[in-house]
Amino acid sequence: MHTNIFVLGFAIFAMFFGSGNLVFPLQIGQETNSLWVFGFLGIFTSGILLPFAGVFAVKRYKGSYQAFFDELGFGSRILVPLVILALLGSFGVVPRCVTVAYGGVNTLFPALPLWVFSTFFLAICFLVGLKDSRMLSILGKYITPVKLSSLTAIIIYAIYHAPSMAHINVPMLNATKCGLIQGYQTMDLFAGFFFSTLIFKHIEQNCAPGTSDKDIFWISAKSSVIGASVIALAYAGLIYLGATYKDLLHNIPATHALPEITRHLFGTASTGVIAIMMWTSCLATAVALNTLFADFLRMIVKDRVSKTVMLSLTTGVAFSMSLLDFSGITAILVPILNVIYPGIILFTLFSLVHPKPHQGKRIIFYSVTAIMIIRMFF
Repeated sequence: MHTNIFVLGFAIFAMFFGSGNLVFPLQIGQETNSLWVFGFLGIFTSGILLPFAGVFAVKRYKGSYQAFFDELGFGSRILVPLVILALLGSFGVVPRCVTVAYGGVNTLFPALPLWVFSTFFLAICFLVGLKDSRMLSILGKYITPVKLSSLTAIIIYAIYHAPSMAHINVPMLNATKCGLIQGYQTMDLFAGFFFSTLIFKHIEQNCAPGTSDKDIFWISAKSSVIGASVIALAYAGLIYLGATYKDLLHNIPATHALPEITRHLFGTASTGVIAIMMWTSCLATAVALNTLFADFLRMIVKDRVSKTVMLSLTTGVAFSMSLLDFSGITAILVPILNVIYPGIILFTLFSLVHPKPHQGKRIIFYSVTAIMIIRMFF
Protein backbone atom coordinates (compact mmCIF):
# COMPACT_ATOMS: atom_id res chain seq x y z
CA MET A 1 0.00 0.00 0.00
CA HIS A 2 2.93 2.36 0.67
CA THR A 3 3.93 2.11 -2.99
CA ASN A 4 0.38 2.90 -4.09
CA ILE A 5 0.27 5.92 -1.80
CA PHE A 6 3.45 7.36 -3.30
CA VAL A 7 2.37 6.62 -6.87
CA LEU A 8 -0.98 8.29 -6.23
CA GLY A 9 0.76 11.22 -4.51
CA PHE A 10 2.96 11.76 -7.54
CA ALA A 11 -0.07 11.43 -9.83
CA ILE A 12 -1.83 14.15 -7.82
CA PHE A 13 1.22 16.35 -8.24
CA ALA A 14 1.23 15.67 -11.98
CA MET A 15 -2.44 16.55 -12.38
CA PHE A 16 -2.26 19.80 -10.43
CA PHE A 17 1.16 20.97 -11.59
CA GLY A 18 0.50 21.97 -15.15
CA SER A 19 0.80 25.06 -17.29
CA GLY A 20 0.25 28.04 -15.01
CA ASN A 21 2.19 26.33 -12.23
CA LEU A 22 5.36 26.65 -14.30
CA VAL A 23 4.72 30.30 -15.17
CA PHE A 24 3.04 32.11 -12.29
CA PRO A 25 5.61 31.25 -9.53
CA LEU A 26 8.41 32.78 -11.63
CA GLN A 27 6.31 35.91 -12.07
CA ILE A 28 5.75 36.07 -8.30
CA GLY A 29 9.50 35.94 -7.73
CA GLN A 30 10.11 38.70 -10.26
CA GLU A 31 7.60 40.97 -8.52
CA THR A 32 8.49 40.21 -4.89
CA ASN A 33 12.31 39.84 -5.04
CA SER A 34 13.76 39.76 -1.50
CA LEU A 35 10.24 39.28 -0.10
CA TRP A 36 9.75 36.12 -2.16
CA VAL A 37 8.89 34.12 0.98
CA PHE A 38 5.74 36.20 1.43
CA GLY A 39 4.85 35.67 -2.22
CA PHE A 40 5.25 31.95 -1.58
CA LEU A 41 2.90 32.13 1.41
CA GLY A 42 0.32 33.74 -0.86
CA ILE A 43 0.41 31.06 -3.54
CA PHE A 44 0.67 28.34 -0.87
CA THR A 45 -2.69 29.55 0.42
CA SER A 46 -4.52 30.06 -2.88
CA GLY A 47 -2.65 27.50 -4.97
CA ILE A 48 -2.27 24.59 -2.52
CA LEU A 49 -4.42 24.89 0.63
CA LEU A 50 -7.56 25.99 -1.22
CA PRO A 51 -7.35 23.35 -3.99
CA PHE A 52 -6.93 20.54 -1.49
CA ALA A 53 -9.75 22.02 0.58
CA GLY A 54 -11.81 21.60 -2.59
CA VAL A 55 -10.71 17.96 -2.91
CA PHE A 56 -11.85 17.08 0.60
CA ALA A 57 -14.96 19.26 0.49
CA VAL A 58 -16.21 17.11 -2.40
CA LYS A 59 -15.13 13.97 -0.53
CA ARG A 60 -17.53 14.98 2.26
CA TYR A 61 -20.26 14.66 -0.34
CA LYS A 62 -19.24 11.04 -1.03
CA GLY A 63 -16.93 12.16 -3.81
CA SER A 64 -19.76 13.55 -5.94
CA TYR A 65 -19.17 17.03 -7.29
CA GLN A 66 -22.78 17.01 -8.54
CA ALA A 67 -24.05 16.65 -4.96
CA PHE A 68 -21.57 19.33 -3.88
CA PHE A 69 -22.79 21.90 -6.39
CA ASP A 70 -26.43 20.84 -6.06
CA GLU A 71 -26.61 22.79 -2.80
CA LEU A 72 -26.45 26.01 -4.79
CA GLY A 73 -29.82 25.21 -6.36
CA PHE A 74 -31.29 26.82 -9.50
CA GLY A 75 -29.93 24.12 -11.82
CA SER A 76 -26.39 24.64 -10.53
CA ARG A 77 -25.84 20.87 -10.39
CA ILE A 78 -25.27 21.14 -14.15
CA LEU A 79 -24.64 24.82 -14.87
CA VAL A 80 -21.85 25.59 -12.37
CA PRO A 81 -19.77 22.47 -13.18
CA LEU A 82 -20.31 23.16 -16.89
CA VAL A 83 -18.91 26.70 -16.61
CA ILE A 84 -15.98 25.60 -14.44
CA LEU A 85 -15.09 22.60 -16.60
CA ALA A 86 -15.30 24.72 -19.73
CA LEU A 87 -12.71 27.07 -18.19
CA LEU A 88 -10.55 24.18 -17.04
CA GLY A 89 -11.00 22.31 -20.29
CA SER A 90 -11.27 23.46 -23.87
CA PHE A 91 -11.71 27.19 -23.21
CA GLY A 92 -8.95 27.81 -20.67
CA VAL A 93 -6.41 25.58 -18.98
CA VAL A 94 -6.04 22.91 -21.68
CA PRO A 95 -5.13 25.40 -24.45
CA ARG A 96 -2.95 27.24 -21.90
CA CYS A 97 -1.11 23.95 -21.34
CA VAL A 98 -0.46 23.83 -25.08
CA THR A 99 1.05 27.33 -25.14
CA VAL A 100 3.29 26.75 -22.11
CA ALA A 101 4.54 23.45 -23.50
CA TYR A 102 5.16 25.24 -26.80
CA GLY A 103 7.28 27.81 -24.93
CA GLY A 104 9.65 25.01 -23.95
CA VAL A 105 9.71 23.21 -27.29
CA ASN A 106 10.01 26.50 -29.18
CA THR A 107 13.47 27.02 -27.63
CA LEU A 108 14.53 23.77 -29.28
CA PHE A 109 12.74 24.35 -32.61
CA PRO A 110 12.37 28.14 -33.06
CA ALA A 111 10.82 27.78 -36.52
CA LEU A 112 8.06 25.41 -35.33
CA PRO A 113 4.63 27.12 -35.75
CA LEU A 114 2.26 27.06 -32.78
CA TRP A 115 -0.52 25.43 -34.80
CA VAL A 116 1.71 22.48 -35.79
CA PHE A 117 2.81 21.90 -32.19
CA SER A 118 -0.75 22.26 -30.93
CA THR A 119 -1.96 19.63 -33.39
CA PHE A 120 0.69 17.14 -32.26
CA PHE A 121 0.27 17.87 -28.53
CA LEU A 122 -3.52 17.61 -28.54
CA ALA A 123 -3.47 14.45 -30.65
CA ILE A 124 -1.49 12.74 -27.89
CA CYS A 125 -3.79 14.26 -25.28
CA PHE A 126 -6.76 12.79 -27.15
CA LEU A 127 -5.25 9.30 -27.43
CA VAL A 128 -4.22 9.08 -23.77
CA GLY A 129 -7.63 10.39 -22.71
CA LEU A 130 -9.32 7.44 -24.39
CA LYS A 131 -7.64 5.22 -21.78
CA ASP A 132 -8.73 7.17 -18.70
CA SER A 133 -9.04 3.99 -16.63
CA ARG A 134 -5.24 3.81 -16.68
CA MET A 135 -4.67 7.56 -16.54
CA LEU A 136 -3.64 7.93 -12.88
CA SER A 137 -1.24 5.00 -13.12
CA ILE A 138 0.31 6.45 -16.30
CA LEU A 139 0.68 9.85 -14.63
CA GLY A 140 2.13 8.50 -11.40
CA LYS A 141 4.48 5.86 -12.80
CA TYR A 142 5.75 7.37 -16.05
CA ILE A 143 5.03 11.05 -16.65
CA THR A 144 5.69 12.36 -13.12
CA PRO A 145 9.20 10.89 -12.67
CA VAL A 146 10.34 12.55 -15.92
CA LYS A 147 8.83 15.89 -14.96
CA LEU A 148 9.91 15.82 -11.33
CA SER A 149 13.50 14.70 -11.90
CA SER A 150 14.18 17.26 -14.64
CA LEU A 151 12.50 20.10 -12.73
CA THR A 152 14.39 19.23 -9.54
CA ALA A 153 17.74 19.17 -11.33
CA ILE A 154 17.09 22.55 -12.97
CA ILE A 155 15.95 24.23 -9.74
CA ILE A 156 18.82 22.91 -7.60
CA TYR A 157 21.48 23.84 -10.12
CA ALA A 158 19.91 27.26 -10.73
CA ILE A 159 19.73 28.02 -7.01
CA TYR A 160 23.37 27.01 -6.54
CA HIS A 161 24.47 29.40 -9.30
CA ALA A 162 21.92 32.13 -8.60
CA PRO A 163 23.13 35.75 -8.58
CA SER A 164 22.60 37.96 -5.55
CA MET A 165 19.02 38.98 -4.96
CA ALA A 166 17.90 42.58 -5.28
CA HIS A 167 16.36 44.14 -2.16
CA ILE A 168 13.24 46.19 -2.73
CA ASN A 169 10.96 48.17 -0.46
CA VAL A 170 7.67 46.43 -1.14
CA PRO A 171 5.16 46.02 1.72
CA MET A 172 4.94 42.43 2.89
CA LEU A 173 1.18 42.55 2.42
CA ASN A 174 1.61 43.45 -1.25
CA ALA A 175 4.04 40.56 -1.75
CA THR A 176 1.57 38.15 -0.16
CA LYS A 177 -1.28 39.57 -2.25
CA CYS A 178 0.78 39.02 -5.40
CA GLY A 179 1.16 35.34 -4.50
CA LEU A 180 -2.54 35.02 -3.71
CA ILE A 181 -3.63 36.50 -7.03
CA GLN A 182 -1.25 34.41 -9.11
CA GLY A 183 -2.37 31.32 -7.20
CA TYR A 184 -5.98 32.02 -8.15
CA GLN A 185 -5.00 32.11 -11.81
CA THR A 186 -3.78 28.51 -11.68
CA MET A 187 -7.49 27.62 -11.16
CA ASP A 188 -6.39 24.62 -9.10
CA LEU A 189 -9.34 25.05 -6.71
CA PHE A 190 -11.66 24.40 -9.64
CA ALA A 191 -9.56 21.43 -10.69
CA GLY A 192 -9.65 20.04 -7.15
CA PHE A 193 -13.44 19.60 -7.27
CA PHE A 194 -13.19 17.23 -10.21
CA PHE A 195 -9.84 15.63 -9.43
CA SER A 196 -11.43 14.61 -6.13
CA THR A 197 -13.76 12.26 -7.96
CA LEU A 198 -10.86 10.75 -9.93
CA ILE A 199 -8.69 10.34 -6.84
CA PHE A 200 -11.27 8.65 -4.63
CA LYS A 201 -12.59 6.48 -7.45
CA HIS A 202 -9.05 5.30 -8.16
CA ILE A 203 -8.47 4.48 -4.49
CA GLU A 204 -11.71 2.53 -4.18
CA GLN A 205 -10.95 0.51 -7.33
CA ASN A 206 -7.48 -0.44 -6.07
CA CYS A 207 -8.37 -1.27 -2.47
CA ALA A 208 -9.37 -4.72 -1.27
CA PRO A 209 -13.11 -5.38 -1.04
CA GLY A 210 -14.51 -4.25 2.29
CA THR A 211 -11.99 -1.47 2.85
CA SER A 212 -13.60 1.02 5.23
CA ASP A 213 -14.34 4.65 4.37
CA LYS A 214 -11.93 5.65 7.13
CA ASP A 215 -9.07 3.72 5.52
CA ILE A 216 -9.87 5.22 2.12
CA PHE A 217 -9.86 8.68 3.68
CA TRP A 218 -6.42 8.18 5.25
CA ILE A 219 -4.98 6.78 2.02
CA SER A 220 -6.23 9.85 0.19
CA ALA A 221 -4.99 12.17 2.95
CA LYS A 222 -1.47 10.69 2.90
CA SER A 223 -1.34 10.79 -0.89
CA SER A 224 -2.56 14.38 -0.90
CA VAL A 225 0.10 15.42 1.62
CA ILE A 226 2.77 13.89 -0.63
CA GLY A 227 1.39 15.61 -3.73
CA ALA A 228 0.94 18.96 -1.95
CA SER A 229 4.43 18.83 -0.45
CA VAL A 230 6.04 18.27 -3.84
CA ILE A 231 4.01 21.13 -5.32
CA ALA A 232 5.07 23.42 -2.44
CA LEU A 233 8.75 22.62 -2.94
CA ALA A 234 8.44 23.26 -6.67
CA TYR A 235 6.69 26.59 -6.05
CA ALA A 236 9.32 27.71 -3.54
CA GLY A 237 12.14 26.85 -5.92
CA LEU A 238 10.56 28.57 -8.92
CA ILE A 239 9.66 31.71 -6.96
CA TYR A 240 13.23 31.94 -5.70
CA LEU A 241 14.53 31.62 -9.26
CA GLY A 242 12.18 34.36 -10.43
CA ALA A 243 13.52 36.64 -7.69
CA THR A 244 17.21 35.96 -8.30
CA TYR A 245 17.11 35.91 -12.11
CA LYS A 246 14.84 38.96 -12.45
CA ASP A 247 17.30 40.91 -14.60
CA LEU A 248 17.78 37.97 -16.97
CA LEU A 249 14.01 37.63 -17.42
CA HIS A 250 13.40 41.29 -18.23
CA ASN A 251 11.20 41.53 -21.36
CA ILE A 252 11.11 37.72 -21.70
CA PRO A 253 7.61 36.28 -22.38
CA ALA A 254 6.15 34.42 -19.40
CA THR A 255 6.10 31.07 -21.21
CA HIS A 256 9.80 31.41 -22.10
CA ALA A 257 11.07 32.38 -18.62
CA LEU A 258 12.08 28.91 -17.40
CA PRO A 259 13.65 27.92 -20.75
CA GLU A 260 15.63 31.17 -20.67
CA ILE A 261 17.01 30.44 -17.18
CA THR A 262 17.90 26.90 -18.24
CA ARG A 263 19.63 28.04 -21.42
CA HIS A 264 21.54 30.69 -19.45
CA LEU A 265 22.85 28.08 -17.01
CA PHE A 266 23.36 25.01 -19.18
CA GLY A 267 23.77 26.43 -22.67
CA THR A 268 21.81 25.68 -25.81
CA ALA A 269 22.19 21.92 -25.30
CA SER A 270 19.82 22.13 -22.33
CA THR A 271 16.86 23.07 -24.49
CA GLY A 272 15.98 19.41 -24.99
CA VAL A 273 15.72 18.81 -21.23
CA ILE A 274 13.51 21.83 -20.59
CA ALA A 275 11.35 20.99 -23.60
CA ILE A 276 10.69 17.46 -22.29
CA MET A 277 9.97 18.70 -18.76
CA MET A 278 7.52 21.39 -19.85
CA TRP A 279 5.90 19.10 -22.40
CA THR A 280 5.27 16.25 -19.92
CA SER A 281 4.16 18.65 -17.19
CA CYS A 282 1.54 20.29 -19.35
CA LEU A 283 0.46 17.05 -20.99
CA ALA A 284 -0.41 15.45 -17.65
CA THR A 285 -2.76 18.26 -16.70
CA ALA A 286 -4.22 18.63 -20.19
CA VAL A 287 -5.09 14.93 -20.40
CA ALA A 288 -6.87 14.95 -17.05
CA LEU A 289 -8.86 18.12 -17.71
CA ASN A 290 -9.75 17.38 -21.33
CA THR A 291 -11.05 13.95 -20.29
CA LEU A 292 -13.06 15.37 -17.39
CA PHE A 293 -14.73 17.95 -19.63
CA ALA A 294 -15.59 15.37 -22.29
CA ASP A 295 -17.00 12.96 -19.69
CA PHE A 296 -19.16 15.70 -18.19
CA LEU A 297 -20.57 16.68 -21.57
CA ARG A 298 -21.36 13.03 -22.25
CA MET A 299 -23.19 12.84 -18.93
CA ILE A 300 -25.32 15.86 -19.92
CA VAL A 301 -26.38 14.16 -23.16
CA LYS A 302 -26.84 10.86 -21.28
CA ASP A 303 -24.07 9.07 -23.16
CA ARG A 304 -25.85 9.42 -26.49
CA VAL A 305 -22.52 10.57 -27.94
CA SER A 306 -19.51 8.26 -27.87
CA LYS A 307 -16.44 9.17 -25.86
CA THR A 308 -14.35 9.27 -29.02
CA VAL A 309 -16.65 11.84 -30.64
CA MET A 310 -16.90 14.00 -27.50
CA LEU A 311 -13.14 13.95 -26.94
CA SER A 312 -12.71 14.96 -30.57
CA LEU A 313 -15.03 17.92 -29.99
CA THR A 314 -13.33 19.15 -26.78
CA THR A 315 -9.88 18.66 -28.30
CA GLY A 316 -10.86 20.60 -31.42
CA VAL A 317 -12.10 23.57 -29.38
CA ALA A 318 -8.91 23.50 -27.31
CA PHE A 319 -6.90 23.64 -30.52
CA SER A 320 -8.73 26.77 -31.66
CA MET A 321 -8.27 28.48 -28.28
CA SER A 322 -4.56 27.59 -28.14
CA LEU A 323 -3.94 29.76 -31.21
CA LEU A 324 -4.65 32.83 -29.03
CA ASP A 325 -1.38 32.13 -27.17
CA PHE A 326 -0.86 32.40 -23.41
CA SER A 327 -1.47 36.14 -23.09
CA GLY A 328 -4.66 36.01 -25.15
CA ILE A 329 -6.08 33.12 -23.12
CA THR A 330 -5.19 34.87 -19.85
CA ALA A 331 -6.92 38.08 -21.00
CA ILE A 332 -10.13 36.08 -21.45
CA LEU A 333 -9.86 34.12 -18.20
CA VAL A 334 -8.98 36.87 -15.70
CA PRO A 335 -12.27 38.84 -15.83
CA ILE A 336 -14.29 35.62 -15.56
CA LEU A 337 -12.24 34.40 -12.59
CA ASN A 338 -12.61 37.75 -10.84
CA VAL A 339 -16.38 37.26 -10.93
CA ILE A 340 -16.81 33.62 -9.93
CA TYR A 341 -13.75 32.75 -7.82
CA PRO A 342 -14.55 34.64 -4.54
CA GLY A 343 -18.01 33.13 -4.19
CA ILE A 344 -16.72 29.64 -4.97
CA ILE A 345 -13.98 29.98 -2.33
CA LEU A 346 -16.43 30.92 0.42
CA PHE A 347 -18.88 28.21 -0.64
CA THR A 348 -16.08 25.61 -0.55
CA LEU A 349 -14.88 26.56 2.93
CA PHE A 350 -18.45 26.63 4.25
CA SER A 351 -19.16 23.19 2.74
CA LEU A 352 -15.93 21.72 4.11
CA VAL A 353 -16.99 22.68 7.63
CA HIS A 354 -20.71 22.01 7.18
CA PRO A 355 -21.37 19.37 4.47
CA LYS A 356 -25.15 19.58 4.77
CA PRO A 357 -27.79 21.73 3.06
CA HIS A 358 -27.76 25.27 4.42
CA GLN A 359 -29.45 28.36 3.03
CA GLY A 360 -26.44 30.46 4.06
CA LYS A 361 -24.28 28.81 1.41
CA ARG A 362 -26.53 29.99 -1.41
CA ILE A 363 -26.85 33.46 0.05
CA ILE A 364 -23.06 33.84 0.38
CA PHE A 365 -22.30 32.47 -3.08
CA TYR A 366 -24.88 34.47 -5.02
CA SER A 367 -24.38 37.67 -3.00
CA VAL A 368 -20.61 37.67 -3.47
CA THR A 369 -20.91 36.76 -7.16
CA ALA A 370 -23.43 39.59 -7.70
CA ILE A 371 -21.09 42.06 -5.99
CA MET A 372 -18.18 40.98 -8.20
CA ILE A 373 -20.33 41.40 -11.34
CA ILE A 374 -21.29 44.92 -10.25
CA ARG A 375 -17.64 45.77 -9.52
CA MET A 376 -16.66 44.62 -12.99
CA PHE A 377 -18.86 47.29 -14.59
CA PHE A 378 -18.48 50.11 -12.07
